[in-house]
Amino acid sequence: MDSKTVSEMCWRSSFCSKFRHVFGKSASKEHSYDGVPITHSVHDNHYCAANPCFVAVVTECSGGGSFVILPIHHVCYSS
Repeated sequence: MDSKTVSEMCWRSSFCSKFRHVFGKSASKEHSYDGVPITHSVHDNHYCAANPCFVAVVTECSGGGSFVILPIHHVCYSS
């Protein structure tokens, strides 16, 4: 063995996240959307996008290209 320390010898190829111990929890019923018809036909693309104000979701409909934009602060959406 060489005189190198263990920290110099070991190199980790995988990224070690500093948030590995943080876990999320589900929102309650009064803080979530319900009844939004999310599409099942998006195979290789994203079906939703979000920013601090809105959530956009691709919806299930005939013809394609339909989406709904929901405000973040208006919850309990039901159709």
